[in-house]
Amino acid sequence: MSLSHLRFLVADVGPPTAFYREVIGLRQVVDVPGTYAEFEAGGSRLAFYRADLMGQVLGQPVGTTIGDSLVLCLRVADVDAEAARLAARGVRQLTGPHDQSAWSQRVAHFADPGGRTIELWSPLPRSR
Repeated sequence: MSLSHLRFLVADVGPPTAFYREVIGLRQVVDVPGTYAEFEAGGSRLAFYRADLMGQVLGQPVGTTIGDSLVLCLRVADVDAEAARLAARGVRQLTGPHDQSAWSQRVAHFADPGGRTIELWSPLPRSR
């Protein structure tokens, strides 16, 4: 078994589609305007689907309340450069670039238009 994609249920597919394509720079591979969008994300895919339509599939209402139980982690070559690029594009920064020694990672955190947390990360150099 392997992860194929993460699907976020949203009220409006437009804002996250534009954000992940135009600001983050992911390659969009599926576009069903107003309904569904899917992006290539390093071997997996990131998708957005209208919550009301998923509710129809499940036969019950599906909410779109953003919780703190998920963080979208994007590995980047240079956390500082990518964080500066996103900040310059007006993306809301939650934490600036910093080392998380316990994780052996350098990280920075941002919020997408729906309030979902995005973590940019790269491995810290190994100690010799």
